[in-house]
Amino acid sequence: MLSKKYLIELKNEYLKNKENDIKERMFKKVELINLISDNNINLDTKFNYEIITHGITNQSNSGRCWIFGGLNILREEIIKKCNLDNFELSESYISFYDKLEKFNYAIEKIIELIDKGKDEYDEYLSCLLSTGIEDGGYYSTFVSLVKKYGIVPKNIYPETYQSSNTSEINQILNRLIKKFYLEIKNSSKREKVKEKYIKYAYRIISNTYGKIISTFNFEYIDKNNNYHVEKKLTPKDFYNKYIKKDFLDDYIEVFCFEDEKYKINNLYEIEGTSNIVGVKDINVLNISIVDMKRLLLKQIKNNEPVYFSASTPVKYLDGIWIDVFKRYGDIFDIDLELNNNEIIKTNDKTGEHVMVFTGVNVVDGKTKMWKIENSWGETEGDSGYFIATDDWVNKYVFNIIINKKYLTKKQKMILKNRPIKIKSINSKF
Repeated sequence: MLSKKYLIELKNEYLKNKENDIKERMFKKVELINLISDNNINLDTKFNYEIITHGITNQSNSGRCWIFGGLNILREEIIKKCNLDNFELSESYISFYDKLEKFNYAIEKIIELIDKGKDEYDEYLSCLLSTGIEDGGYYSTFVSLVKKYGIVPKNIYPETYQSSNTSEINQILNRLIKKFYLEIKNSSKREKVKEKYIKYAYRIISNTYGKIISTFNFEYIDKNNNYHVEKKLTPKDFYNKYIKKDFLDDYIEVFCFEDEKYKINNLYEIEGTSNIVGVKDINVLNISIVDMKRLLLKQIKNNEPVYFSASTPVKYLDGIWIDVFKRYGDIFDIDLELNNNEIIKTNDKTGEHVMVFTGVNVVDGKTKMWKIENSWGETEGDSGYFIATDDWVNKYVFNIIINKKYLTKKQKMILKNRPIKIKSINSKF
Protein backbone atom coordinates (compact mmCIF):
# COMPACT_ATOMS: atom_id res chain seq x y z
CA MET A 1 0.00 0.00 0.00
CA LEU A 2 1.22 3.47 -0.90
CA SER A 3 0.79 4.91 2.57
CA LYS A 4 1.85 8.45 3.52
CA LYS A 5 4.71 7.06 5.60
CA TYR A 6 5.98 4.91 2.72
CA LEU A 7 5.83 7.83 0.29
CA ILE A 8 7.97 9.93 2.67
CA GLU A 9 10.51 7.10 2.83
CA LEU A 10 10.65 6.92 -0.97
CA LYS A 11 11.20 10.67 -1.25
CA ASN A 12 13.93 10.73 1.40
CA GLU A 13 15.77 7.88 -0.28
CA TYR A 14 15.50 9.69 -3.62
CA LEU A 15 16.89 12.92 -2.13
CA LYS A 16 19.91 11.15 -0.69
CA ASN A 17 21.28 10.49 -4.18
CA LYS A 18 22.62 13.81 -5.52
CA GLU A 19 22.75 12.35 -9.04
CA ASN A 20 18.96 12.63 -9.11
CA ASP A 21 19.23 16.44 -8.90
CA ILE A 22 21.50 16.45 -11.95
CA LYS A 23 19.26 14.05 -13.85
CA GLU A 24 16.18 16.13 -13.07
CA ARG A 25 17.77 19.24 -14.52
CA MET A 26 18.67 17.32 -17.67
CA PHE A 27 15.71 15.03 -18.17
CA LYS A 28 12.99 17.65 -17.65
CA LYS A 29 14.25 19.79 -20.54
CA VAL A 30 14.98 17.35 -23.38
CA GLU A 31 13.45 14.43 -25.20
CA LEU A 32 15.00 11.32 -23.68
CA ILE A 33 15.92 9.89 -27.09
CA ASN A 34 18.45 12.72 -27.43
CA LEU A 35 20.25 11.53 -24.31
CA ILE A 36 20.80 8.04 -25.68
CA SER A 37 21.97 9.02 -29.16
CA ASP A 38 25.61 8.72 -30.11
CA ASN A 39 27.89 8.45 -33.11
CA ASN A 40 28.91 4.83 -32.64
CA ILE A 41 26.42 3.75 -35.31
CA ASN A 42 25.72 5.62 -38.54
CA LEU A 43 23.80 5.12 -41.75
CA ASP A 44 27.00 5.00 -43.80
CA THR A 45 27.48 1.30 -43.03
CA LYS A 46 28.89 -0.82 -45.84
CA PHE A 47 27.22 -4.14 -46.56
CA ASN A 48 29.28 -6.97 -48.01
CA TYR A 49 26.05 -8.74 -48.93
CA GLU A 50 23.60 -6.25 -50.43
CA ILE A 51 20.56 -6.65 -52.68
CA ILE A 52 19.94 -3.70 -54.97
CA THR A 53 16.29 -2.59 -54.85
CA HIS A 54 14.56 0.10 -56.83
CA GLY A 55 13.02 3.01 -54.97
CA ILE A 56 11.18 3.54 -51.71
CA THR A 57 7.42 3.31 -51.37
CA ASN A 58 5.21 5.15 -48.88
CA GLN A 59 2.29 3.62 -47.00
CA SER A 60 1.36 7.10 -45.70
CA ASN A 61 -1.17 7.16 -42.85
CA SER A 62 -2.17 3.54 -43.08
CA GLY A 63 -1.24 0.20 -41.55
CA ARG A 64 -0.59 -1.53 -44.86
CA CYS A 65 3.10 -2.31 -44.31
CA TRP A 66 2.42 -6.03 -44.85
CA ILE A 67 1.06 -5.26 -48.34
CA PHE A 68 3.86 -2.84 -49.18
CA GLY A 69 6.51 -5.31 -48.03
CA GLY A 70 5.08 -8.10 -50.17
CA LEU A 71 4.64 -5.97 -53.29
CA ASN A 72 8.12 -4.47 -52.87
CA ILE A 73 9.51 -7.98 -53.27
CA LEU A 74 7.22 -8.89 -56.17
CA ARG A 75 8.02 -5.74 -58.14
CA GLU A 76 11.72 -6.64 -58.22
CA GLU A 77 10.79 -9.70 -60.28
CA ILE A 78 9.01 -7.49 -62.81
CA ILE A 79 11.83 -4.94 -62.91
CA LYS A 80 14.28 -7.75 -63.68
CA LYS A 81 12.06 -9.45 -66.25
CA CYS A 82 11.17 -6.24 -68.09
CA ASN A 83 14.60 -4.54 -67.76
CA LEU A 84 13.21 -1.47 -65.97
CA ASP A 85 14.81 1.30 -63.92
CA ASN A 86 11.91 1.45 -61.48
CA PHE A 87 8.40 0.15 -61.04
CA GLU A 88 5.68 -0.01 -58.40
CA LEU A 89 2.69 -2.28 -58.00
CA SER A 90 -0.69 -1.06 -56.78
CA GLU A 91 -0.98 -1.39 -53.03
CA SER A 92 -4.42 0.18 -53.25
CA TYR A 93 -5.67 -2.66 -55.47
CA ILE A 94 -4.75 -5.30 -52.87
CA SER A 95 -6.12 -3.05 -50.11
CA PHE A 96 -9.49 -2.85 -51.88
CA TYR A 97 -9.97 -6.59 -51.70
CA ASP A 98 -8.44 -6.81 -48.23
CA LYS A 99 -11.11 -4.45 -46.92
CA LEU A 100 -13.88 -6.36 -48.69
CA GLU A 101 -12.64 -9.78 -47.55
CA LYS A 102 -12.24 -8.62 -43.94
CA PHE A 103 -15.75 -7.18 -43.95
CA ASN A 104 -17.16 -10.43 -45.35
CA TYR A 105 -15.21 -12.46 -42.79
CA ALA A 106 -16.50 -10.32 -39.93
CA ILE A 107 -20.16 -10.66 -40.84
CA GLU A 108 -19.79 -14.41 -41.49
CA LYS A 109 -18.21 -14.74 -38.05
CA ILE A 110 -21.08 -12.80 -36.49
CA ILE A 111 -23.61 -15.18 -38.07
CA GLU A 112 -21.61 -18.18 -36.85
CA LEU A 113 -21.54 -16.84 -33.28
CA ILE A 114 -25.25 -16.00 -33.28
CA ASP A 115 -25.95 -19.58 -34.41
CA LYS A 116 -24.02 -20.74 -31.34
CA GLY A 117 -26.29 -18.69 -29.10
CA LYS A 118 -23.79 -15.88 -28.51
CA ASP A 119 -24.74 -12.25 -28.02
CA GLU A 120 -22.95 -8.97 -27.30
CA TYR A 121 -22.06 -10.19 -23.81
CA ASP A 122 -19.93 -12.97 -25.29
CA GLU A 123 -16.23 -12.07 -25.00
CA TYR A 124 -15.32 -12.97 -28.59
CA LEU A 125 -18.35 -11.35 -30.21
CA SER A 126 -17.93 -8.25 -28.06
CA CYS A 127 -14.28 -8.02 -29.15
CA LEU A 128 -15.24 -8.47 -32.80
CA LEU A 129 -17.81 -5.68 -32.60
CA SER A 130 -15.38 -3.44 -30.72
CA THR A 131 -12.33 -3.99 -32.93
CA GLY A 132 -14.04 -4.56 -36.25
CA ILE A 133 -11.65 -4.52 -39.18
CA GLU A 134 -8.23 -2.88 -39.21
CA ASP A 135 -5.45 -2.30 -41.72
CA GLY A 136 -3.03 -4.91 -40.42
CA GLY A 137 -2.53 -8.35 -41.91
CA TYR A 138 -0.32 -11.39 -42.24
CA TYR A 139 1.99 -12.56 -44.99
CA SER A 140 -0.32 -15.52 -45.62
CA THR A 141 -3.22 -13.09 -46.10
CA PHE A 142 -1.16 -11.11 -48.61
CA VAL A 143 -0.36 -14.29 -50.55
CA SER A 144 -4.00 -15.42 -50.52
CA LEU A 145 -5.18 -12.05 -51.85
CA VAL A 146 -2.59 -12.06 -54.63
CA LYS A 147 -3.46 -15.64 -55.57
CA LYS A 148 -7.17 -14.86 -55.70
CA TYR A 149 -7.16 -11.40 -57.27
CA GLY A 150 -3.79 -10.96 -58.98
CA ILE A 151 -1.83 -7.72 -59.10
CA VAL A 152 -1.78 -4.57 -61.22
CA PRO A 153 0.71 -1.74 -61.83
CA LYS A 154 0.25 1.29 -59.61
CA ASN A 155 -0.53 3.59 -62.53
CA ILE A 156 -3.47 1.35 -63.41
CA TYR A 157 -5.01 1.54 -59.93
CA PRO A 158 -3.37 4.49 -58.11
CA GLU A 159 -3.58 5.62 -54.51
CA THR A 160 -6.45 7.81 -53.36
CA TYR A 161 -6.66 9.98 -50.29
CA GLN A 162 -8.72 7.32 -48.54
CA SER A 163 -6.41 4.42 -49.40
CA SER A 164 -3.48 6.39 -47.99
CA ASN A 165 -5.41 7.71 -44.97
CA THR A 166 -7.54 4.83 -43.75
CA SER A 167 -8.87 5.99 -40.39
CA GLU A 168 -12.24 7.25 -41.66
CA ILE A 169 -12.95 4.34 -44.00
CA ASN A 170 -12.22 1.88 -41.19
CA GLN A 171 -14.60 3.72 -38.84
CA ILE A 172 -17.36 3.70 -41.45
CA LEU A 173 -17.00 0.00 -42.27
CA ASN A 174 -16.88 -0.86 -38.58
CA ARG A 175 -20.09 1.09 -37.94
CA LEU A 176 -21.62 -0.89 -40.80
CA ILE A 177 -20.60 -4.15 -39.07
CA LYS A 178 -22.38 -3.04 -35.90
CA LYS A 179 -25.49 -2.17 -37.93
CA PHE A 180 -25.33 -5.60 -39.52
CA TYR A 181 -25.21 -7.33 -36.14
CA LEU A 182 -28.23 -5.46 -34.81
CA GLU A 183 -30.25 -6.31 -37.92
CA ILE A 184 -29.15 -9.91 -38.46
CA LYS A 185 -29.69 -11.10 -34.88
CA ASN A 186 -33.46 -10.65 -35.21
CA SER A 187 -33.84 -11.46 -38.90
CA SER A 188 -35.15 -14.62 -40.55
CA LYS A 189 -33.83 -13.52 -43.97
CA ARG A 190 -30.12 -13.82 -43.30
CA GLU A 191 -28.92 -14.22 -46.88
CA LYS A 192 -30.76 -11.11 -48.02
CA VAL A 193 -29.43 -9.11 -45.08
CA LYS A 194 -25.90 -10.33 -45.68
CA GLU A 195 -26.11 -9.57 -49.41
CA LYS A 196 -27.39 -6.07 -48.65
CA TYR A 197 -24.48 -5.29 -46.34
CA ILE A 198 -21.88 -6.72 -48.72
CA LYS A 199 -23.27 -4.38 -51.37
CA TYR A 200 -23.03 -1.49 -48.90
CA ALA A 201 -19.39 -2.31 -48.16
CA TYR A 202 -18.54 -2.71 -51.85
CA ARG A 203 -20.12 0.67 -52.60
CA ILE A 204 -18.21 2.42 -49.82
CA ILE A 205 -14.85 0.93 -50.79
CA SER A 206 -15.39 1.59 -54.51
CA ASN A 207 -16.43 5.19 -53.83
CA THR A 208 -13.26 5.84 -51.83
CA TYR A 209 -10.68 3.63 -53.58
CA GLY A 210 -12.08 3.78 -57.12
CA LYS A 211 -13.96 1.23 -59.20
CA ILE A 212 -12.06 -1.97 -59.68
CA ILE A 213 -10.63 -2.87 -63.09
CA SER A 214 -11.09 -6.17 -64.94
CA THR A 215 -8.50 -5.86 -67.72
CA PHE A 216 -5.76 -3.39 -68.57
CA ASN A 217 -2.90 -2.72 -70.95
CA PHE A 218 0.59 -3.04 -69.51
CA GLU A 219 2.77 -0.41 -71.20
CA TYR A 220 6.38 0.31 -70.36
CA ILE A 221 9.67 1.57 -71.78
CA ASP A 222 12.71 -0.49 -70.82
CA LYS A 223 16.25 0.68 -70.04
CA ASN A 224 17.15 0.49 -73.73
CA ASN A 225 14.33 2.92 -74.53
CA ASN A 226 12.24 0.22 -76.20
CA TYR A 227 8.45 0.48 -75.97
CA HIS A 228 6.41 -2.56 -74.94
CA VAL A 229 2.69 -3.15 -74.55
CA GLU A 230 0.71 -6.16 -73.41
CA LYS A 231 -3.00 -5.70 -74.07
CA LYS A 232 -6.09 -6.83 -72.19
CA LEU A 233 -4.41 -8.52 -69.27
CA THR A 234 -6.42 -9.54 -66.26
CA PRO A 235 -4.74 -8.94 -62.87
CA LYS A 236 -4.24 -12.70 -62.52
CA ASP A 237 -2.80 -12.95 -66.05
CA PHE A 238 -0.34 -10.24 -65.11
CA TYR A 239 0.78 -12.09 -61.98
CA ASN A 240 1.10 -15.43 -63.75
CA LYS A 241 3.12 -13.98 -66.61
CA TYR A 242 5.50 -11.66 -64.77
CA ILE A 243 6.02 -13.32 -61.39
CA LYS A 244 7.93 -16.60 -61.55
CA LYS A 245 7.89 -17.50 -57.86
CA ASP A 246 5.16 -19.37 -56.04
CA PHE A 247 4.88 -17.33 -52.87
CA LEU A 248 2.37 -19.72 -51.36
CA ASP A 249 3.92 -23.15 -51.81
CA ASP A 250 7.62 -22.28 -52.01
CA TYR A 251 7.81 -20.20 -48.81
CA ILE A 252 7.14 -20.75 -45.12
CA GLU A 253 6.69 -18.41 -42.17
CA VAL A 254 9.40 -18.97 -39.59
CA PHE A 255 8.94 -17.98 -35.95
CA CYS A 256 10.98 -18.20 -32.79
CA PHE A 257 9.15 -18.62 -29.49
CA GLU A 258 9.09 -21.20 -26.73
CA ASP A 259 7.01 -21.72 -23.59
CA GLU A 260 4.95 -24.51 -22.01
CA LYS A 261 2.75 -24.73 -25.14
CA TYR A 262 4.95 -23.58 -28.03
CA LYS A 263 7.97 -25.82 -28.59
CA ILE A 264 10.97 -25.36 -30.87
CA ASN A 265 11.19 -27.50 -34.03
CA ASN A 266 7.45 -27.89 -34.52
CA LEU A 267 4.98 -26.87 -37.20
CA TYR A 268 1.97 -24.96 -35.85
CA GLU A 269 -1.32 -23.78 -37.27
CA ILE A 270 -2.25 -20.60 -35.41
CA GLU A 271 -6.01 -20.44 -34.96
CA GLY A 272 -7.86 -17.24 -35.76
CA THR A 273 -5.21 -15.80 -38.09
CA SER A 274 -7.19 -15.89 -41.33
CA ASN A 275 -9.23 -12.89 -42.41
CA ILE A 276 -10.57 -14.54 -45.55
CA VAL A 277 -13.50 -16.96 -45.55
CA GLY A 278 -12.36 -20.37 -46.81
CA VAL A 279 -8.65 -19.69 -46.30
CA LYS A 280 -6.75 -21.74 -43.73
CA ASP A 281 -5.04 -20.22 -40.72
CA ILE A 282 -1.29 -19.54 -40.76
CA ASN A 283 1.17 -22.42 -40.68
CA VAL A 284 4.44 -21.51 -38.96
CA LEU A 285 7.72 -23.31 -38.49
CA ASN A 286 8.92 -22.59 -34.96
CA ILE A 287 12.71 -22.83 -34.55
CA SER A 288 15.41 -21.28 -32.39
CA ILE A 289 16.59 -17.70 -32.93
CA VAL A 290 20.01 -19.05 -33.92
CA ASP A 291 18.51 -21.27 -36.63
CA MET A 292 16.18 -18.50 -37.78
CA LYS A 293 19.10 -16.11 -38.30
CA ARG A 294 21.03 -18.78 -40.18
CA LEU A 295 18.17 -19.03 -42.66
CA LEU A 296 17.91 -15.25 -42.88
CA LEU A 297 21.61 -14.93 -43.66
CA LYS A 298 21.53 -17.78 -46.18
CA GLN A 299 18.68 -16.22 -48.17
CA ILE A 300 20.25 -12.76 -48.27
CA LYS A 301 23.61 -14.19 -49.33
CA ASN A 302 21.75 -15.80 -52.22
CA ASN A 303 20.59 -12.33 -53.30
CA GLU A 304 16.98 -12.81 -52.23
CA PRO A 305 15.29 -10.20 -49.98
CA VAL A 306 13.56 -11.35 -46.80
CA TYR A 307 10.09 -10.23 -45.73
CA PHE A 308 9.92 -9.93 -41.95
CA SER A 309 7.80 -8.70 -39.08
CA ALA A 310 9.24 -6.95 -36.03
CA SER A 311 8.29 -4.98 -32.99
CA THR A 312 9.21 -1.37 -33.67
CA PRO A 313 9.58 0.66 -30.47
CA VAL A 314 8.24 4.17 -30.92
CA LYS A 315 11.74 5.65 -30.87
CA TYR A 316 14.65 4.89 -33.15
CA LEU A 317 17.84 6.78 -33.86
CA ASP A 318 17.83 8.60 -37.19
CA GLY A 319 16.86 5.58 -39.25
CA ILE A 320 18.77 3.10 -37.08
CA TRP A 321 16.89 0.38 -35.21
CA ILE A 322 18.55 -0.25 -31.86
CA ASP A 323 17.35 -1.57 -28.51
CA VAL A 324 16.29 1.82 -27.12
CA PHE A 325 15.05 0.23 -23.91
CA LYS A 326 18.55 -0.95 -23.07
CA ARG A 327 19.75 2.64 -23.34
CA TYR A 328 16.76 4.05 -21.47
CA GLY A 329 17.69 1.63 -18.72
CA ASP A 330 21.26 2.95 -18.74
CA ILE A 331 20.26 6.56 -18.06
CA PHE A 332 17.93 5.56 -15.20
CA ASP A 333 20.30 2.85 -13.92
CA ILE A 334 17.51 0.28 -14.20
CA ASP A 335 17.56 -2.95 -16.21
CA LEU A 336 14.83 -2.63 -18.87
CA GLU A 337 16.12 -5.33 -21.23
CA LEU A 338 14.01 -8.24 -22.47
CA ASN A 339 15.08 -10.93 -24.90
CA ASN A 340 13.03 -11.97 -27.93
CA ASN A 341 11.21 -14.72 -26.05
CA GLU A 342 10.38 -12.46 -23.09
CA ILE A 343 9.06 -9.72 -25.35
CA ILE A 344 6.62 -12.12 -26.99
CA LYS A 345 5.69 -13.80 -23.71
CA THR A 346 4.76 -10.49 -22.07
CA ASN A 347 3.00 -9.17 -25.19
CA ASP A 348 5.46 -6.29 -25.34
CA LYS A 349 5.17 -5.75 -29.08
CA THR A 350 5.10 -1.96 -29.16
CA GLY A 351 3.97 -1.67 -32.74
CA GLU A 352 4.33 -4.54 -35.19
CA HIS A 353 5.68 -3.54 -38.56
CA VAL A 354 6.63 -5.37 -41.76
CA MET A 355 9.80 -4.45 -43.63
CA VAL A 356 12.26 -6.19 -45.97
CA PHE A 357 15.86 -7.18 -45.25
CA THR A 358 18.05 -6.30 -48.23
CA GLY A 359 21.60 -6.52 -46.90
CA VAL A 360 23.93 -7.57 -44.11
CA ASN A 361 27.34 -6.54 -42.86
CA VAL A 362 29.43 -9.57 -41.80
CA VAL A 363 32.80 -9.03 -40.11
CA ASP A 364 35.06 -11.96 -39.17
CA GLY A 365 32.15 -14.34 -39.54
CA LYS A 366 29.84 -12.32 -37.28
CA THR A 367 26.80 -10.33 -38.38
CA LYS A 368 27.02 -6.68 -37.32
CA MET A 369 24.46 -4.61 -39.18
CA TRP A 370 21.44 -5.31 -41.38
CA LYS A 371 20.06 -3.17 -44.21
CA ILE A 372 16.28 -2.73 -44.35
CA GLU A 373 13.94 -1.45 -47.03
CA ASN A 374 11.09 0.40 -45.34
CA SER A 375 7.80 1.83 -46.65
CA TRP A 376 7.71 5.19 -44.87
CA GLY A 377 8.81 7.31 -47.82
CA GLU A 378 12.21 8.74 -48.75
CA THR A 379 12.36 11.35 -45.97
CA GLU A 380 12.89 8.69 -43.28
CA GLY A 381 16.24 7.02 -42.60
CA ASP A 382 18.77 7.09 -45.43
CA SER A 383 16.47 8.06 -48.31
CA GLY A 384 13.97 5.51 -47.02
CA TYR A 385 16.39 2.72 -46.11
CA PHE A 386 17.08 1.81 -42.49
CA ILE A 387 19.76 -0.20 -40.75
CA ALA A 388 19.47 -2.40 -37.67
CA THR A 389 22.00 -3.61 -35.15
CA ASP A 390 22.39 -7.35 -34.79
CA ASP A 391 21.25 -7.00 -31.19
CA TRP A 392 17.98 -5.42 -32.35
CA VAL A 393 17.39 -8.26 -34.83
CA ASN A 394 17.96 -10.81 -32.06
CA LYS A 395 15.38 -9.16 -29.82
CA TYR A 396 12.71 -7.63 -32.02
CA VAL A 397 12.38 -9.69 -35.21
CA PHE A 398 9.50 -12.12 -34.65
CA ASN A 399 9.06 -13.84 -37.98
CA ILE A 400 10.69 -14.11 -41.38
CA ILE A 401 9.48 -15.55 -44.68
CA ILE A 402 11.92 -18.11 -46.02
CA ASN A 403 12.12 -20.01 -49.28
CA LYS A 404 11.83 -23.68 -48.34
CA LYS A 405 14.91 -24.53 -50.39
CA TYR A 406 17.07 -22.90 -47.69
CA LEU A 407 15.72 -25.11 -44.91
CA THR A 408 17.85 -27.89 -43.46
CA LYS A 409 16.86 -31.51 -44.03
CA LYS A 410 15.55 -31.67 -40.47
CA GLN A 411 13.44 -28.56 -40.96
CA LYS A 412 12.02 -29.86 -44.25
CA MET A 413 11.02 -33.07 -42.48
CA ILE A 414 9.13 -31.03 -39.86
CA LEU A 415 7.06 -29.46 -42.65
CA LYS A 416 5.80 -32.92 -43.59
CA ASN A 417 4.16 -33.28 -40.19
CA ARG A 418 0.54 -32.41 -39.63
CA PRO A 419 0.54 -28.91 -38.09
CA ILE A 420 -0.36 -28.69 -34.42
CA LYS A 421 -3.39 -26.45 -34.01
CA ILE A 422 -2.89 -23.93 -31.27
CA LYS A 423 -4.45 -20.65 -30.23
CA SER A 424 -2.55 -17.41 -30.42
CA ILE A 425 -1.82 -16.70 -26.75
CA ASN A 426 -1.80 -12.98 -25.83
CA SER A 427 -1.72 -12.14 -29.54
CA LYS A 428 1.84 -13.42 -29.72
CA PHE A 429 1.59 -14.05 -33.43
